[in-house]
Amino acid sequence: METQRLNPYLLPHKGLRNLLAKVSFLAGNLDYTSVHEVEQLKLFARELFYLLEQHAQVEESVVLPELEQKVPGSTQENHEEHEFLEAIITKLDKQTEQLSVESTPTDFLDFFLDISDFHSKYLAHMLMEEREVLKAIWANFTDEELIAQHHRILSSFTPEKILRWFRFIVPALNPQERKIVLGGMKANAPKVFFNELLEVIKAEMPEFAFANLVKSLEEKELSNS
Repeated sequence: METQRLNPYLLPHKGLRNLLAKVSFLAGNLDYTSVHEVEQLKLFARELFYLLEQHAQVEESVVLPELEQKVPGSTQENHEEHEFLEAIITKLDKQTEQLSVESTPTDFLDFFLDISDFHSKYLAHMLMEEREVLKAIWANFTDEELIAQHHRILSSFTPEKILRWFRFIVPALNPQERKIVLGGMKANAPKVFFNELLEVIKAEMPEFAFANLVKSLEEKELSNS
């Protein structure tokens, strides 16, 4: 059976793909005369920009510096792409804040096209990391080093940040990945926090998928007892 190595991009990138798609979809089918729908779009767009910023910080402060130490010069392209994308995010953030039911149909169309353009650029960026940078990471880091790096990153997150990330990460994972990730959290996190996490995730998942997730976690707990 093939054993998958720890992939530092798997969880954040699946979560970001989920939220990017959500914002793109909302921007495309928006009733711009509805205060509720406009505010919902802005809420999810703000959350997207926040998580994008957090992800870039982790890459720039941990993942890329540690790879650069191993392979000098290997991270230059990634740094340049981050700077390019961050400039677009700053522009989109300002554009988002200006949207209201008083905005013109052209304003909303421009936002839809701009967020779609960014969506495509960011997907290409993630693919570059997953196909090229990850190859360099796996070639130069041991499993023990990757696990230690993962724990350093996760331990730097506040409970609030974990909730904000996992709200979009868990629904985007396949059932096996969900079971592994949440099974580990259930075993180590305080019960009150884990129950809060489940409630946050529940709001973003189809009812049947969430029920299957809970069932798989209960079965995992019984098999470990």
